[in-house]
Amino acid sequence: MSVVNPVTAAAQVVVTVSSRRRAVRRLLHDIPTMIAAGILGLLILVATIGAPIASGLTGHSPTQQFPDAISLNGLPIGIMQRPFLADGVVHDPHASRFVLGADRLGRDQLVRLFYGARISLLVAFGATGLAMIIGISLGLVAGSKGGWVDAAVSRAVETSMAFPSLLLAVGLAVVVGAGLLNVLVVIALFTWFYPARIVRNATIAGKQLLYVEAARSVGAGKRRILAVHVLPQVWGPLLVFGTSIVANNILFESGLSYLGVGVPPPAASWGQMLSDGVSSGLYRVVPALALVPGLALVLTMLAFNLLGDGLRDALDPKQRR
Repeated sequence: MSVVNPVTAAAQVVVTVSSRRRAVRRLLHDIPTMIAAGILGLLILVATIGAPIASGLTGHSPTQQFPDAISLNGLPIGIMQRPFLADGVVHDPHASRFVLGADRLGRDQLVRLFYGARISLLVAFGATGLAMIIGISLGLVAGSKGGWVDAAVSRAVETSMAFPSLLLAVGLAVVVGAGLLNVLVVIALFTWFYPARIVRNATIAGKQLLYVEAARSVGAGKRRILAVHVLPQVWGPLLVFGTSIVANNILFESGLSYLGVGVPPPAASWGQMLSDGVSSGLYRVVPALALVPGLALVLTMLAFNLLGDGLRDALDPKQRR
């Protein structure tokens, strides 16, 4: 058994802690990243608190249909317009305005946008969390066991990465059926292999670190070494990956909902709102039907990607945007 100098191992731990503090300082001074974090924080507040507040202030639920929000020729009202009188032609001057207009069924776009953020974030974070659990577990097992276990996990990762994920996800979603839980599981099944590869490589490299050798020399068990000494070294890359994959999963869920195999109606999701506006062709007359959920998707994707870039730059300043 090799003898490890405890002073050298302790110095390596101090350097690691100091580098983390510098990373936090760089992150706090990165203005685009802080703006992106603020946008995402606001989005989470909108999804959790803003949705019921908007529903209470307007008196509209996300699934409630208002016939007076549809004109005589079948067109929904636009942004900041009032519902129609009984003739379906003249707007009622005493009725409250629909801030973002109504959809083709007369449902409030603002309320549905807020509740759609809740569904989209729930699926994205849930699927990302499930993928992380599967990937981290398999990566730790492969990196620590080695041999045929490592070979089996590595081949499974390579096989999964070789298939077109969206095409297979649509097929699998058709087989298992639409539903919130089903969409979450389907998305996780096509994103677990990235964290598995990251953790597997980090585990193999981490076993050679000095303080890991020191912990092993004083009798620390394999599970404790993996959980306390090896796994914390990979939280940085996993955090960067998590922010980017959450953005991709939001788009993934929107794509499934757009194709009709995602979250089933009448529940609101951004992909379903976009599908309703585009497939009906009403977006040509009422552009807000496509612009409202489309801009929400673009802004959310941009914020998550900026946050991921900022985390990457803070954790590894050699890689600049």
